Amino acid sequence: MTLAYVKSKRTALSWDQEFKPNLPDLENFLAKILEKNSVTNTEIFMLCLGIGFNEGLKRDVPPRKSDAVRLSYLKDGHMAIIKSVAISDTKDDLVLLDEDKIYDIAEQYAATGLMMLSRAMKSEPDFTGWLTALLFNQAKEVGSLS
Repeated sequence: MTLAYVKSKRTALSWDQEFKPNLPDLENFLAKILEKNSVTNTEIFMLCLGIGFNEGLKRDVPPRKSDAVRLSYLKDGHMAIIKSVAISDTKDDLVLLDEDKIYDIAEQYAATGLMMLSRAMKSEPDFTGWLTALLFNQAKEVGSLS
């Protein structure tokens, strides 16, 4: 049996189009919380990916719009996380042989994270407190694994 590596032709990842209109508000909220002038698409995508993965929920694969993170902007650490999520999701390290599958899984989890953040921005009176608690609880769960 010969295994072949399938390289993606994509240049960027895609956002879930249903919740993409909320990105400017989310970026402003996050920049304010982090006391930064701006937050990058990569930072937002990775946050959404982490939240979605931690929830264990995936939305449908968004249509390929190449409107999120440019793949060339992803550093080795980002790719290690994205690949680890794909392996954990599929329970099969052979997923690493298909870049499109890896990216699809990352986009699905990021879509869940974006959905959760979008809904919370509208429903949580103290969005900053809600997000802080969510991230603290996630970090606590990860810490308890060791």
